[in-house]
Amino acid sequence: MNTYKEIVYMILDELKILSDDSTFNENHIIFLASKYRSLLLKQKYSNIKIEIPLSNYQELCIGLEKVDAIDGLPCEGGYYLRSTKPIPALMTIGNPKVYPIDYYQGDMMAYIPKERMMFTGFNKYLKNVIYCSIAPNEYIYLKSQNPQFLYLEKIRVYAIFEDPEKAEELSCDATCDIMDSEFPCEDDMIPLIVQSCVKELSGSVYRPKDNANDGRDTLPQDAQASQQAMQQNDQSQQQQQQQRQ
Repeated sequence: MNTYKEIVYMILDELKILSDDSTFNENHIIFLASKYRSLLLKQKYSNIKIEIPLSNYQELCIGLEKVDAIDGLPCEGGYYLRSTKPIPALMTIGNPKVYPIDYYQGDMMAYIPKERMMFTGFNKYLKNVIYCSIAPNEYIYLKSQNPQFLYLEKIRVYAIFEDPEKAEELSCDATCDIMDSEFPCEDDMIPLIVQSCVKELSGSVYRPKDNANDGRDTLPQDAQASQQAMQQNDQSQQQQQQQRQ
C-alpha cells in the first residue's frame, strides 16, 4: 500500500509537468484524494456482490463506557456499552466487523443494523453473543444477555470509512503524521485517483493568472488567491457531502 505522502507526491509530480509554479498545499491534495477514493469505491462496488480487497479497510481501536440506554431507542432496562467517541461515517459497501480486544479475545461480535438492535439479545440459546450497532448519534453500542460483557473495555472496528483521514485519528496504528500513514485503497485504483486529482487541480478555479512561468512561486497575492479558491471549493464539497448524508 502507498502512504499519504507517496500519493501526494505522485499528484504533485504530475502537476509539475503541467506547470512548475507551486500553488498547491498537501492538506488539500489529501482531501481530494480521499474524496475520489470514496467516489471510485462506490462506483466499483455498490451494485455488485464481490469481495472487496482488504487494503480498502481500516482498523480502529476504541474505548467503551457503560450506559443505561441506546440513543434513539426506548429504555429496556439493564446496561449497554457505548464507544467513548463517535465512529466516523462508514461507506455503504463492505462488511463491518467488530472484535473485542481484552475480552473473548479473537471472537467477532454480531454487527447488525440499528433498526434491529432493540429486538435482539432475547434468545436464551444465544445469550453469550454480543450484538453491536451504530446509533443515530454515531456512537457504537453493544448489548448482550451475558453480564460479563460489561467488563469489556475496548474494541477493534474493521470497516471501510467515508473519510479515511478522520478514521486515521482512531487507528490502532496511528502515526504522528498523517503523511506517514498508509492510504487505505487498493493499488489498482491509485492511478485513477491521481488522474482525477490532477485533472481537478489543473482546472482554472485553482490557477490564478501567472504571467511569468519562471519555475518559482509567484507573487504573494497569487498564492493567496489560490488558497482562497481551494478553501471555497473544500467548503462547497463538504456541504454537498453533508446534504447527501
